[in-house]
Amino acid sequence: MKNKLSKNTKRAICIYVILLILLYVVVEVLPRVTDIFETTQTLEPGNLKLSYDTTGYFIKDERIGIAAESGDIQYLVGAGSSIKKGTTLVSVTPKGESSEEEQRFGEYTKRLKGYDGLSEEYTSPISGIFSLEIDGYEDYFTPARMEKIKREKVESLSYHPASLERKSVIKGEPVYKVSWDDAWYILCWVDRETAETYSEGRNVTLELPEGSVKAKIQSISKEKDSDDFRVIFYLNVFYEAFSSSRAEEMSIVTSDNEGLIIDNKCIIEKDGQKGVYVIDKNGHNVFTRIKIIAYDKEQSVIDDVTFIDEEGNQVYTVDVYDEVLKHPASALEKELDQEAQKKAKKQTKKEKE
Repeated sequence: MKNKLSKNTKRAICIYVILLILLYVVVEVLPRVTDIFETTQTLEPGNLKLSYDTTGYFIKDERIGIAAESGDIQYLVGAGSSIKKGTTLVSVTPKGESSEEEQRFGEYTKRLKGYDGLSEEYTSPISGIFSLEIDGYEDYFTPARMEKIKREKVESLSYHPASLERKSVIKGEPVYKVSWDDAWYILCWVDRETAETYSEGRNVTLELPEGSVKAKIQSISKEKDSDDFRVIFYLNVFYEAFSSSRAEEMSIVTSDNEGLIIDNKCIIEKDGQKGVYVIDKNGHNVFTRIKIIAYDKEQSVIDDVTFIDEEGNQVYTVDVYDEVLKHPASALEKELDQEAQKKAKKQTKKEKE
C-alpha cells in the first residue's frame, strides 16, 4: 500500500519549489531584465586596474654558509642587511658537539646535498642580502633552472623556512644565507587569454604581500602539456621580504588608469571609429568619438573633453556626467538610414539638374 503525502507535506513541498523559483528569478533573470530597461549610463570619473592573480615563485642566486666546526656562534651582521662580498658575517668559537641541533636541520641539509652554493667560509662569498632563514630549495629555484622548473612540483611543495639563529652550531650545518639582489626573478603561470596581452620587455607592477615592485617581462612561453603559459619577470629593485620569500600570492598589474568609466556595451563603431551616442540637451542621440585608454571584459576607461587622434587632430569627445546610450545599435542603424536617405535625395536632385 502506497503512503499518501499529508496536506502539510504537500504544502511544504509547494512552498519550497516556489522559493527556488523566486531565488532563480532574483539571481538570474532580474539582473538581465533590469539591464534591458536601463537605457542610458552616466559617465563618471574612476580608475580601471587590469590585473591577474597568481602565485609567484622567487628565483634567486643564493649562497649558504656551513659551519666549519662545532661551537658557539656570534652573528656580526643583522638579518636583512645589505652586505658586500668578503664581509665577515659570523664567528664560531669551537667546542663539543651535540646531536640535538643536527636533527633539527636534517630535512634542509638533505635537500641541499650536492649544492655548489655551499661555503664553509664565514665571509660572504657574494654581495647581497644577509639572511638567517633557509627553506632547502635554494638549489632548485635558481636562474639556471628557472626555464625547466615544473609547475606540478612547485605546487606540491611545502615552504616552511627554518630559522638559523641560535647560540651554538654543529659542524656541517647551515649558519647563514646571502641572496644576490642585483638581479632576481619571479616565475609564475598564467592562462592563454592573459598571456596574449603580455609581451616580452613590457613593464608591469607586481603587488606582493610586503608591497608593490616594478618588474619587466623577461620571457613568455607556452607549456607543452597544457594551455598555461610560463612567465618570468626580471627585477633589480628592493623588496622588504626578498630574502625570505619563495612562493607568494601576487597580482600582476599591467595598467592602472584614471578617466571616465564606461560599460563596453555602450561603445559602438561607425565608419571605422569607436564612439558612443551622447544624449544632448535637446534629447537627440549624437555619435561622439572616444579614445579608449584601457579595458577589460566589462568596462573601459576613456579620455574626457579632448584627445589627439592617430592623424594628429584634436577631437572633442565626451565629458564627465554625459549621458550615453547603453544599447546603441538601434541609434546607429537609424542614423545610417537617415544618412542614406539624405544621400539618395541629394543624388536625385543632382540628376534632375
